[in-house]
Amino acid sequence: MKKLVLGLSIVLGTGLALSAAGTALSVVFGEPTVLCPDRNVSASYTISTTAADAATVTETLSDSSNATVKQNVYTIPAGNVSGGWIFAGRTKTYDGLFQANGLSNGTYSLQVCATQAGAGGNPDKTVCSSETIIVNCADANPCASVGPFGEVVGNNRISVVAAAQIQFRGNFGPSALMEIKDTANFYRSASVARAGDSCNYHANWKFTNDSGADIFGNSGAGVYTVTVTGNSQPPLEFSVTLTN
Repeated sequence: MKKLVLGLSIVLGTGLALSAAGTALSVVFGEPTVLCPDRNVSASYTISTTAADAATVTETLSDSSNATVKQNVYTIPAGNVSGGWIFAGRTKTYDGLFQANGLSNGTYSLQVCATQAGAGGNPDKTVCSSETIIVNCADANPCASVGPFGEVVGNNRISVVAAAQIQFRGNFGPSALMEIKDTANFYRSASVARAGDSCNYHANWKFTNDSGADIFGNSGAGVYTVTVTGNSQPPLEFSVTLTN
């Protein structure tokens, strides 16, 4: 079950634009939400105007370094049409919703700008409002904080006519890519599934019988390098020595 977390929200200012002709335009935010553990953000807002002209709306989400994370641009059609302004006397309103999924933990600024074209020699009317959204979700992945580690059981005492049991752990996802090579031409690779709900992986490297093997064979005594990758994690490397 997902946990609903209300992101800390600070309205940095409710924008209000007023043209020479007296047309008012504003953007007001509702309370944004952050869904944990997925870090999915929703922020509602209402645009109000006294003119029924079309409006161009720009949504910009920026991170703490002021880099743009996501930007959307759309148009509210003119007049009293489906999907456009809601008329209530002289005031017209439009309810917008900004959404962004899978954000990293951190502080973000959401800016919404609305522009209506000027008429009768009046300039365009533009208003911008900003909202601060803080994403602070505990990581749902129990392996995210696990330090990567790999070993070969009985390393340095493994005969070239025996077998090797390889085990490693880390945040490599449901399956990890394991590759083995030596300084010559030996190379094997295999996809190794994670063991249940743990962060551990187990693989069989067999030399004389490939039955049940994840990887089979070798090129004789020497040092081999095992490399593990997956889930966009840095490679994990460790060695195994085979003896005559």
